[in-house]
Amino acid sequence: MTRWYHHRFHSVGILRFVFFSMRVVPRFAQPPFAAVTALCFYLGLRRERAAVTRNLRRISGRGGLELHWKVYRVFYSFCDLIVSYSRVPAASDAQLLAMLAGPERGADTIDKCLAEGRGLIVWTAHLGNPEFASRLLELHGRPVNVARVVEDKPAERMLRDLMVNGRLRIVDLRAGASASIELLQALRRNEIVAMQGDRVYQPHHRSTVPFFGADAEFPRGPFLLARASGAPVLPGVVVRQGWLRYRVLIGDPIFPASAGDLRQEDLPELRQAVRFLETQVANYYDQWLNFFDFWRVDDIA
Repeated sequence: MTRWYHHRFHSVGILRFVFFSMRVVPRFAQPPFAAVTALCFYLGLRRERAAVTRNLRRISGRGGLELHWKVYRVFYSFCDLIVSYSRVPAASDAQLLAMLAGPERGADTIDKCLAEGRGLIVWTAHLGNPEFASRLLELHGRPVNVARVVEDKPAERMLRDLMVNGRLRIVDLRAGASASIELLQALRRNEIVAMQGDRVYQPHHRSTVPFFGADAEFPRGPFLLARASGAPVLPGVVVRQGWLRYRVLIGDPIFPASAGDLRQEDLPELRQAVRFLETQVANYYDQWLNFFDFWRVDDIA
C-alpha cells in the first residue's frame, strides 16, 4: 500500500497542540497562524513538496513562482483541514450549515437518490474537506458509513475517533471482504456510504483511467459495490471558499450497469466519475491534498 504521508509532524502531540491552540487563538488570527504553519510544512517536507509540485505541474501546466505559490497553497489547505477537526466533529447541524458559503448542498439530488430505496454511494476525493462533507451527509436522516483505510498510527486513530458519532461510523477497508459485506448491508438498509475515489488501497481492485492527459490508477471498489447493490454513485466534493468556509459541488448520479459485469476491467461509471473529478481538480488544484506522486514519475513532464 502507498504511504500517503509519513513525517514527524503527524503525531498525537502535534494534533493536540493544534486543537488547543485553535481554542485560544481568536478566529481572525487563525488564518495568519495557519499561513506560517503551512510555510513550515512547505519548507520542511521536501519529499511531499516535490511530489505536489510534480502533480500540480501536470494539472496546471504552470511553472516558476506561480507553481510554487500553488504548491504552498496545498499545504495551507491542509492546515484548514486539520484545524477543522477542532470544530467539525462536534458541530451541530445549524453550525455545519453556517460553515457553508452558500445554501446549495445537493440536498434534493441526494434525497431523490435515497427515495429509490437502494441506498447511495457518495464518491468523493481528497479535495477541499472530505470530513466536512461526511458530516453534511448526516443531515439526510440516514446513517452515514465512511469507508476508508485507517492506518495503524496513533494520529490516524485519533482523527478517526473524532469523527465517529451516533450517525456516522467508519468502515475500515483493511477488513477486506467483511468490510464489503458491511457496506453492502448498509446500502440494503437504504443508508449512505461515502468512499474516496482518488487513492488505490487494494491493488487488485483498480483500473487505469486517463486523467489530465496520462493514465492514472483509481479504485474500482465503489462501482463494483454499486453494481452489486443497485445503488447509484453520486460524485461530489466540498471545496474551501475561505477559512473554515466551504462550498458543495456535486455531479450527476451515476447509475450502475448490470451486476453481471463485476469482473469487467473498464468501467464506464468510473470514467464518468473521474471526468467530474478532473473538472473540479482543474479548478481547485491548490486544494488537492495528495502528497505523493499520483502519476508515475517518469510520466510527468
